[in-house]
Amino acid sequence: MNAQNEPMIIVEQISKQFTLLNQGTQQIPVFENLDLTVNAGECVVLHGPSGAGKSTLMRALYGNYLVGKGSIKVRHGEGQNGAGWVDMSRAHPQHILAVRKSTMGYVSQFLRAIPRVSTLNIVAEPMLILGEDEATAHHKAAELLTRLHVPERLWTLAPATFSGGEQQRVNIARGFCVDFPILLLDEPTASLDSKNRETVTAMIMEATQRGAAIIGIFHDKDVRAKVGTRLFDIKPQEKAA
Repeated sequence: MNAQNEPMIIVEQISKQFTLLNQGTQQIPVFENLDLTVNAGECVVLHGPSGAGKSTLMRALYGNYLVGKGSIKVRHGEGQNGAGWVDMSRAHPQHILAVRKSTMGYVSQFLRAIPRVSTLNIVAEPMLILGEDEATAHHKAAELLTRLHVPERLWTLAPATFSGGEQQRVNIARGFCVDFPILLLDEPTASLDSKNRETVTAMIMEATQRGAAIIGIFHDKDVRAKVGTRLFDIKPQEKAA
């Protein structure tokens, strides 16, 4: 378990822009010189209007997007002098995959369903990758699916044909199957009814209490108020004419 107030993510002076190759390489700025530190035991809510770059920042933290400059340091494992750190903006793909395997979980808005793989196995997979035995991983997956009100009759089916809300609950169960030290949550409650929204809200608060460092996007103001320990405002950049 991580000590409360221990830095888990340190973002320093990162900038991001997109290049529109089909429009004469026009540059579209997203954010510039952005700094953010997230400690263990807090849930930082990304706040700002649509297009400000909230989801872009999340993808950069996860190593899906490169940034133009700056660093994104993630506490990962232990080095010779204490905590090990990986700069997600420059790390080798193998190091990024290692961070995702045991340190950083990511719940996106959409489940990337794998054809013919059962719901139970999709949820249990992060534990199996870490070497947990199948019985234990399936037990944890079943607990989460039950808590998220996914009917047991669906567990042996692939979730590709599930409703949007059902797929999102499978996605959340998968993201919470391992007690990751860091969690990135991109609109986890967007497709959920009030009952399941309350369940997910409780799960996020429990993760914060155990010492997880969480960064989230929550458009539901009630969820934001309950889970957030502080807001981090992202202001949209001026677009080039």
